[in-house]
Amino acid sequence: MRHKISLLLAVLAMISVFSIPVFAQGNSEVSANFTGNFQNTVTGLGVTDAPTDSGGLLVNYRYHFNRWSAIEANYSWTRFAQSYNTGTLSQANMNEASLAYQFTFGISEEKKLHPFVEVGTGALFFSAPITPGSTTAGLSQQRPALLYGGGVSYKLAHGLSAQVGYRGLVYKAADFSVTGQVTNAAAHMAQPYVGLSFRF
Repeated sequence: MRHKISLLLAVLAMISVFSIPVFAQGNSEVSANFTGNFQNTVTGLGVTDAPTDSGGLLVNYRYHFNRWSAIEANYSWTRFAQSYNTGTLSQANMNEASLAYQFTFGISEEKKLHPFVEVGTGALFFSAPITPGSTTAGLSQQRPALLYGGGVSYKLAHGLSAQVGYRGLVYKAADFSVTGQVTNAAAHMAQPYVGLSFRF
C-alpha cells in the first residue's frame, strides 16, 4: 500500500514539474461576459412558443494548442419565459454547459486583434418553472445543443483583452413536460456577448 502511495505521489510530482512550462507559455485563457439571449418563436403540433428576451452571464476557459486552434469549455446562465398560444407561461432558469473547438487564424499573441470562429456541442438545463412568474407547474428538462459562433478580442494590456462575439445555440424547444406546451420544434438562441478575457 505504501509503495502504491509513493508511486502515485511520484507520478503527481512529475506531472506538476512538466506542467510548469505549459502554463508559462500563456496557453490558458479565462473570460467573463454579459450576454443577450434571444430565442426565436417556434411552432409545432398546433402550439406556438413565443419566448421573452433576456440578459445573462457567460464564462469560459480556453486552452490554446497553438496560433491556429484552441478548445473552449463554456458555462452560461439566463432566465426567460416561454409564452404559449394555449394560454400558459413558463419562466425558468437556463444553464448551459458546452465544449467547442475554436479556430484562431494563426495570428500571433503579440498582435492587438484576434478574430476567431468556433463550433461545438453541449447541453441546456431548464429548471422547473419558477413561481411567481409562471402560470403552470412543470418539470425540469435537459436539451442537447449545437453551438456555433465567432468574434474578436482586442488586446488591452499584457494578458488582458476585451472581446465581443456572437454565439448561436440550436436545440429542441423546452416544454417542461406540460400538455399544451409541446411543439417538438427546433429552437435557435441568438446570444451576442461582450466581456473581458485574461490569458496566462
